[in-house]
Amino acid sequence: MTSYTPLTDVIVTKRNIENCSFSKWYPLFKGHTPKSKILKPVPHEFIQYLKQDGIKLPYDQEEKSFYTSNIERNDENDYSDWEDSELVTDENLEIESNSINPLVHFSEFHSQLKDIIRDLGPVTPKLNWSAPRDATWILPNNSMKCNEVNEIYLLLNASNYIMHDLEHAYDECQKDTNDVVIPETELILREWFDVNPALEFRVFVKDRRIIGVTQRDLNYYDYLEALSNTFKDLIDEFVEDVVLPKFPDKSFVLDVYIPRPFNKVYLIDINPFARKTDSLLFSWNELITHDNTVVDESGEDAASSDYELRLITENNTGRFASKEHSENQVPSDVVEASLNPGAISELVQKWKELLNKQEEDSGDECNGENGQ
Repeated sequence: MTSYTPLTDVIVTKRNIENCSFSKWYPLFKGHTPKSKILKPVPHEFIQYLKQDGIKLPYDQEEKSFYTSNIERNDENDYSDWEDSELVTDENLEIESNSINPLVHFSEFHSQLKDIIRDLGPVTPKLNWSAPRDATWILPNNSMKCNEVNEIYLLLNASNYIMHDLEHAYDECQKDTNDVVIPETELILREWFDVNPALEFRVFVKDRRIIGVTQRDLNYYDYLEALSNTFKDLIDEFVEDVVLPKFPDKSFVLDVYIPRPFNKVYLIDINPFARKTDSLLFSWNELITHDNTVVDESGEDAASSDYELRLITENNTGRFASKEHSENQVPSDVVEASLNPGAISELVQKWKELLNKQEEDSGDECNGENGQ
């Protein structure tokens, strides 16, 4: 008889999801996470703007933006068959009348975002639960660093993770016995700081005990293994002394950052203990079925257990060879065109030339067949 491991259910309630909303946990751990501004509630029109088809940036005459600047004709883009109506100009950058325009439909909120960037400097955005990590391809710096408000709009509009927050946050939740107020959509702008991806970790806590830790960036870093005991000691202390006394749920998933000189843990995010949270180097079934019962010398349950810190131990092969979030990315020439208005004309011209060549080749084949 073939043996198999049955798929174990993970019971998640709306309350669990709500407790992981940023505005719920940020006040509890403000001294352990980057400085952030919470905008709540956000205008209904802003949510509709994120949901509408396409990415339509506002043309703000009061603020110069790289993303809405005019195309200047030059020797490289002044093609003879390029129609004036196809050029990106001030006029056709204006949002169509049937679309949401930030300057018209939520102008005060738009101005508030610009003020926060002036106050904090570069920021990185997120909604209640998710950051647009899957949309970094759309910015020139390939990160979530936003220097202007249009970069915030680009990231949020291009992210599948953001759409999940807006439309599927409570999928697969068990019905609560008590009524739970659905959190309002909130926009968080966090003060930007450079992060070494090798030092980001995901911590799985089940029934108030750590059952596993994995590195978040699935690339090989040869110095991590020698530091694994240091990381575990810091994570144990942080979870037991900082998180468990304040966070209401017994099971949850932490994203933490431990920069040099490895003497402090920064809390980046709290995620629900649910299959929708990426288990990275673990499988959810082994996490759920993990027996983490440990009793200390006093006879009471210990907050930390004998868990594994999983690291990539060799250069990426197989499943780790692809870039993170690559399923949400697009060809590089399309990205370049989306970021550089001047490149749009070049991309379209190349496309026209390709189509013309295909038509010519098809005509040659037909002539050849007719001549036989």
